Amino acid sequence: MNAGHRRALDSKEREIAIGLAQLAAIVESSDDAIISKDLKGIVTSWNRGAERIFGYSKEEMIGRPIAILASPGGQDEMSRILEKIARGELIDHFETTRRTKDGRDIHISLTISPIRDSEGLIIGASNISRDITERITAEKERLHQAELFARSNADLQYFVYAASHDLREPLRTIVVYSQLLERQLGSHLDADSSASLTAIAAAAGRMTQLIEGLLEYSTAGELSPSSVEDVDTQLALAAAVANLHSAIHDSKAVITHDFLPSVPGNQLHFVQLFQNFISNALKYRGKNAPSIHLSAKRQRGEWEFSIRDNGQGISPEYHAQIFDLFKRLHGQDHPGSGIGLATCKKIIDQYGGRIWVESQPGKGSTFFFTVPAKS
Repeated sequence: MNAGHRRALDSKEREIAIGLAQLAAIVESSDDAIISKDLKGIVTSWNRGAERIFGYSKEEMIGRPIAILASPGGQDEMSRILEKIARGELIDHFETTRRTKDGRDIHISLTISPIRDSEGLIIGASNISRDITERITAEKERLHQAELFARSNADLQYFVYAASHDLREPLRTIVVYSQLLERQLGSHLDADSSASLTAIAAAAGRMTQLIEGLLEYSTAGELSPSSVEDVDTQLALAAAVANLHSAIHDSKAVITHDFLPSVPGNQLHFVQLFQNFISNALKYRGKNAPSIHLSAKRQRGEWEFSIRDNGQGISPEYHAQIFDLFKRLHGQDHPGSGIGLATCKKIIDQYGGRIWVESQPGKGSTFFFTVPAKS
């Protein structure tokens, strides 16, 4: 062997030694537990990540069975894993539990690969374990909170249905007896008494309207995978306009629209949305006949709808408040329950969209909302 060839071999050996040293440093400094074991499950290497996660030192684990880490009843699982490794199979991101030195059961994600010798024979396994206890705990808590919310929401809906049924009957009785008194007493009623009966009937009517609004709000936005369909929003607008035919005719309102798209969702939700926005524009109109225009534009995977009117407008300080439940800016000057826009917000929240208004007093309002577009 000449000197040049010997120098080349020495250089190659140094490169290999440096590479192995770098690899060993990476393994040792990893936050994950990186462990090797033979086909009998005896630990042959144990890094600092393994010490941190499982609590055992390198001296405590090398030469001992990996089954020390088994959670109660988990020995069979470890045996099956070793059998798969012996057949040359790869275990990739397998989630299970292991027991630490101090007796805690932790959740880990396992990736295990066969180790082969120079002849390709499987002689052991390389085991990478990541502690995912925090993530699993957070997921369980999220599911628990979602279950509590669903139960609370179901209880609330039951309460609303029950309350609406129980309250409607006495309200009807109040109206009927007020009208009966007015007919029976007739001319014997003085002006104050007649006004009082009228006020009672009007208050009962407002209470009935509130109950109906609460019922609508309680059921709005219930969007389950099974209820999602391809919604033609132009047809939804047509249905909303038909529902408001009398109010539109009486106010001489003009309603126009640009192209409105089809979107994934629930048809009834979009009818509710358009009906509430148009109804508000009719109620809070300006001096001229209402003019309402709807349009939509697509951007970044969603559709942004706008509903522009020429009504009274809204002061900027109230732009956020008007979407709160029972929030009314005009007192008893206009009919309404203060639930319509809150219902719109609840629906849009279920779609993961946004809702807002741009308006100035005396200059009309433009309401916006976004919903996901079809992928």
